[in-house]
Amino acid sequence: MTAQATLTDAIESTIAKLPAHMQDWVRKEVALCKPDNVEVITGKADQIIRLENELEASGDYTRLDENVYGKRTFYARSDKNDVARVEERTVICTEDPVDAGPLNFWVKPEEMHAKLDKLYDGVMKGRTMYVMPFVTNPADSQFATAGVQLTDSANVVCNLFRMSNIKDGWRILEKQTRFPRICHSYGTLSKEDRWITHFPAELYSRTINSDYGGNALGPKKIFGLRLVGIQALENAKRKSTPDEDVGIEVVEHMALFALEYPGGRRVNFGAAFPSMCGKTNIATGVTEGPIAKAGIKQVALGDDIIGGATKKGDGRLYVNNIEAGMFGVTKGMSDFANKMLMEALRNPLPEVENFEGGPIFTNQVFVDDNGSKRVWWSDSGEDFPAGDGITTWNWLGEEIDASAEEKDQKNARVTMPIRSVPNLDADYDNVEGVPLDVALIGGRSSKLHPLISRARTWNEAVYHALCQFSEPTAAAVGQKPRYDPMANRPFISFNISDYAEKWLEMAEKTPKPPAVYSVNWFRRNDDGKFIWDGFGANYRVLDAAVRQLDGADQWKETPIGLVPKPEYIDISGLKFTTTTEQLAEILVPDKEALLREVANREGWLNELENGLESGSEGRGAPKKLPQAIWDEHKAFKKRVAEYCA
Repeated sequence: MTAQATLTDAIESTIAKLPAHMQDWVRKEVALCKPDNVEVITGKADQIIRLENELEASGDYTRLDENVYGKRTFYARSDKNDVARVEERTVICTEDPVDAGPLNFWVKPEEMHAKLDKLYDGVMKGRTMYVMPFVTNPADSQFATAGVQLTDSANVVCNLFRMSNIKDGWRILEKQTRFPRICHSYGTLSKEDRWITHFPAELYSRTINSDYGGNALGPKKIFGLRLVGIQALENAKRKSTPDEDVGIEVVEHMALFALEYPGGRRVNFGAAFPSMCGKTNIATGVTEGPIAKAGIKQVALGDDIIGGATKKGDGRLYVNNIEAGMFGVTKGMSDFANKMLMEALRNPLPEVENFEGGPIFTNQVFVDDNGSKRVWWSDSGEDFPAGDGITTWNWLGEEIDASAEEKDQKNARVTMPIRSVPNLDADYDNVEGVPLDVALIGGRSSKLHPLISRARTWNEAVYHALCQFSEPTAAAVGQKPRYDPMANRPFISFNISDYAEKWLEMAEKTPKPPAVYSVNWFRRNDDGKFIWDGFGANYRVLDAAVRQLDGADQWKETPIGLVPKPEYIDISGLKFTTTTEQLAEILVPDKEALLREVANREGWLNELENGLESGSEGRGAPKKLPQAIWDEHKAFKKRVAEYCA
């Protein structure tokens, strides 16, 4: 980047008010991007309200009925070619391709910077550059870390105000001299020139030509998982004893929630599930049936990203939801699947001091019901709006009726403050964090994985997590699965071998690590129908895990882990699993599926060491996996052979 000879007095005056250690960087970005104005986001609601009003006046936002959703709730549409993350344009830029690893796309830093400098040159002419701080939640915890995003998108600013801790950002940044930096521009929204790039050595990201959440909302995946993930790896590597405080050590793509029992017993769960596997549902659901009657309740702490560290003198891993809001897919959100989220949308926060604002909906069906403006989405449990005085438009802005094929976009989203969720736990922003008692890994598996199983050892748990997968469709039985380690495959910003090594070493640095259970709500019978009810019934399974954790129930051995006996899970009142025989079927792995999985896992681990069989072009380089992973695979292979003999 070449510095512009002079900046306007107004822009220079604004930059001069920033913390001294970030001024030079902001000046360089301003000189390259050439915005007309620079505005510092203070974390005050009145500034955000002004931006919302400007977006409404320009037609980018439509204000929704406050009698339905509360005040300051809006609807927006994105460009039709800008609706999701773009994996092949998400790049890790390191000098050595081995540092990026075989799962990430890779470009040398100088090459990527040269390409981006041309795209950024003058990209913000006629626009305002917003300088926005953020900090992982809670701001005063031992593992908090702050960053800064520059953006020319007021939409990004308004969304981030609802889902990130903005108000404490500047306070933390005053004393944090090394901080992640993000420069974002929606540019021209060119699909061909869209890039989401990460420079680990610089703790820096440059993202251009997208205004979509995962590409543009920096504190989410870019900062929250990729850049903070690099910090956590660095910190974990230099940690030598369990009691050494090195800052954040762990950041994972996990929901966080707890089960609370009468008498004060509480168990905290982290859930690493791939997309469309029920992570948000389990994080914000409601207990039902016999465990609800027993007074066991679920409390929510977060639905997407956790961060934490081993607590000095305790030996356990303490974690927090590092976000202050939620960015969820609306398709399928209903009272049945997400009761607490629906309650949050219907009964948003009262307008308090520095109120973050109501939900921002993007790409649903827009409804004008006799002047009442609201939204509708697929699988909501509500009929498509119709009747006198009702007009509906799809996410592309086309007027439609119930017969239209194109309604809401499948990745339509809603952004809202997490404080709106009725069953949010009081400890969600506890600066000490909460001890992680149980880590859940899961995915969609029609035949292989039992309803629940527990890893016998920590190394076995890491091995299973590395080989976590989810079938892409119901018809994928027998096909090669897509492996998704810890549901984190798109977000691990370094070599997968280093990721495995880090988790293996945790047993030494965290003397009391969480128990690890694999869960699978998606077993199917030979007719392709689900056997397990899922949703609220899943807490019955987790209650069985708690009893096993406490030593009350003895589980039995299978090649893939310890599993409960059918009598340990109450199926009374369920619709799908109505007999002990059905439950027994899904509590053990299918033998044919096990034999396939041994071969599939061997192929997968070899790909991690030697490069992907397909789609490896443009990716980083592999390196040898820790020997402990191969030892666990050898033991798994032996157990399967004996079980299937």
